[in-house]
Order: sequence, then structure tokens, then C-alpha cells
Amino acid sequence: MKRTLIWENYKGDSVIFTYQPPFLLGICDGFHEVAGKVNSISSAYGVGTTFQGTSIDERDLTIKGTITENIQENRLLLFDIFPLNTIGTLYYYEGDIERKIQCTVEKVDIPEKEGFTRDFSISLIAPNPRFSAISATVLSMATWQAAFEFALIIPQNEGIEFGIKNNTSMGTAENDTNIEYGMTIKFKANDTVVNPYVLNVNNREIIQIEKTMSAGDQIIITTHVDNKKVVYISASTSIEEDITFLKMYGSVYLQVPIGTNTFRSGAEQGEDNLETTIEFLPEYEAV
Repeated sequence: MKRTLIWENYKGDSVIFTYQPPFLLGICDGFHEVAGKVNSISSAYGVGTTFQGTSIDERDLTIKGTITENIQENRLLLFDIFPLNTIGTLYYYEGDIERKIQCTVEKVDIPEKEGFTRDFSISLIAPNPRFSAISATVLSMATWQAAFEFALIIPQNEGIEFGIKNNTSMGTAENDTNIEYGMTIKFKANDTVVNPYVLNVNNREIIQIEKTMSAGDQIIITTHVDNKKVVYISASTSIEEDITFLKMYGSVYLQVPIGTNTFRSGAEQGEDNLETTIEFLPEYEAV
């Protein structure tokens, strides 16, 4: 099945590797493996070992192929697109599979040789070994949808509807992978809101922030494995403030468990003034 890789570096420059010139894709190593290290302990008088958990190391990826035309120009292009020790995003497409993964450039090797083609090998390291979906899934709860557009015409003696309120406070997310993954929760206040929260109705886990919000204020919660924090953005200053310490007792950084999950947003006071969105990228152990 046809496979296509696209690399986008930190500057937004990109290059395509497929089965057409000028970069003819060859071997792709490290994309299909799932490897973990089992951690266990043994005692002097025990039998066997006691399982402690499994850790997953970084992912090593190698892209090998051939430059088939404009050798010197495209050789220099690869060095320019893959600066060493910089971070970029690798996109993987094969049939119905569409994934991406963030990587650091470790090595670009383009040996000198005679002929009309030139082989290349690019080594990448992904500190987070999981691939993710290309596009995020978004659950919108109690949000406003604009109901007018330009050119704006206001009928005489009738007025217009400026927006439509989505009154539901619940949203359902389906995790059809075999792993849990984090999310980004965004609270926005249209008036006073006290102590907003999101609850997983299925397992009763909750994250609640002990904060009174005014109109226009936002709270952004990230619950990813390598990025867990709570940020408050005041409407009056637009300054971001880390308020992770205001996570209320008993709260957890919600994940998206395997299967069907229903999330509910709310607040101790001013729930009708709260808009909530939950955004997540499904994650995968390999492609």
C-alpha cells in the first residue's frame, strides 16, 4: 500500500517522501514497533518477582530513501529542512491511516558517491513515543454559535438573532484505541462563574478549579502525560497565570479512558454563564 511521509520543521518548512521523485521513499524503521520495559522487584526469600509497572522508552525513527534528481540542490534542501537538534512534526499516511508524531532531528546522512542518484538516511527521536491523530476531536458544551454574517441586513421592526446557545452541558467521547490519553479543557465565563469543573460521568472522576471567573475570563487545563497544568487568562489583562495550585482536593487530571465516555461540565455558581470545550487527539502505540 502506498505510503507517504511529510516532515514539517520548526519554521514551517516541509518536504514530502513518497514513491515519486525527487525523494524516493525506501525503508522506514521504528514506525511499527511497540516496545516497553517491564519493571519488577525480587526479594531475598521470595519466589519469582513482583510486577511494578511498564515504562515505554522514546521512539527512534529512521527514514531511508534516494534522491533521484537535482542531486546537489535537493541534498542541500534536506540539510536545510532537517537542522540538527531541532523539533518538528512527522506526518504518516498509508491507506486509511493518518498519524503524526513530534520528533527531534538526530542525524542526516547523505554519503558521497558517483552516479545520478544519492541515498539518504534521516534519524529522528520522538521523546513521546506515541503517534496521534492528525486532527483533534472537540466536544462543545454550553457554547454560543454566531447566528449572523456579513453583509448584515436587519429587517425593520424585527431585529436579528445574534447567537444561538447550545444548552447541553454534556458531551460523549469515544476512545477506540487501547490506551488512555489526555485532553485540553477550556472554560470561558460570560458572567460570574464560581469553581468550574468537568466530571467523567462514567467513572465519577472530576477536575474542579477553585476560582471565581468574571466575564471574558478563561481557564485552560491540559492533562497530557508530559503536560499537566492549569492556566488562568484574565479578560482585563490577557496575561497567562499558572493556577495549578488551585486544583481542588480530590481532583484528577482527567484522561479519555478506553470505550465510551460522557463528560459533564458545570460550576458551583453561575453554571449558565459557563462555556466549556474539551479537545483531544486520539493516540496510538504504532502505525
